[in-house]
Amino acid sequence: MTCLLAIDTATRYATVAIVVADNAPSSTVDQDVKVFSRSWFSQYNHGVELLPKIHEALENAGRSISDLTEIAVVIGPGSFSALRVGLATGQGMALAGDIQLLPIPTFEVEIEPWADQDGPACAVVDAGSSGVAWGLYLPGQNGLALDRIGLDKPGDCVAACPEGTAFCGESVGKFTDHVDQALILSGEAPTRGANALVRVALRKLADGGARDPSDVEITYARAPAISTPKPRLLDGNRQPKTPRKPA
Repeated sequence: MTCLLAIDTATRYATVAIVVADNAPSSTVDQDVKVFSRSWFSQYNHGVELLPKIHEALENAGRSISDLTEIAVVIGPGSFSALRVGLATGQGMALAGDIQLLPIPTFEVEIEPWADQDGPACAVVDAGSSGVAWGLYLPGQNGLALDRIGLDKPGDCVAACPEGTAFCGESVGKFTDHVDQALILSGEAPTRGANALVRVALRKLADGGARDPSDVEITYARAPAISTPKPRLLDGNRQPKTPRKPA
């Protein structure tokens, strides 16, 4: 039996889903796969809201945490603190249950509803004052495939993409002044939902994408604005600051 928990806390629009299947599921959601999900708009309280939502989904599925066989977590880009809450929760549950973790880039969930695009498509996620984090997908033999990523203002993002690129994702509203309306794929937020999240998670599972929870890290659009920790001494203490020379 497969009992997979999928977590997406990349932005204020969050989702958790429990996927239950009697047999090993394929990379698609079919009649043998049952999905129980919860989606909500967080007021920057992912740390308070996430676990209760997981328990609600588990209760609706008639399952408990001990039944989980895999956990999938969206690893970014997205909100620094929200991503950390999602990954820390997933890692803690996976380590406690001795199960593996499936890391999922935010762009893959955003692009999933548009995977049958014939031309290039770009998924965009808010990056605050830096503009948007973006992932450009180009058509390949097996559908759209990630070509490159970037962090730019919307106009610069458009300039970096091939002519005729369509845009999707939670921050696509920032592109209405830069591209023709026909190239705007997504509607208003939320643009990531349980269906897309589950499809990507099952595909990762089928492709052997599970990893040791301790090895999974967040993908930030830009480095967190925190100082680099000072090296530790052999006794575990931080190295002391070098005294300044008197002026």
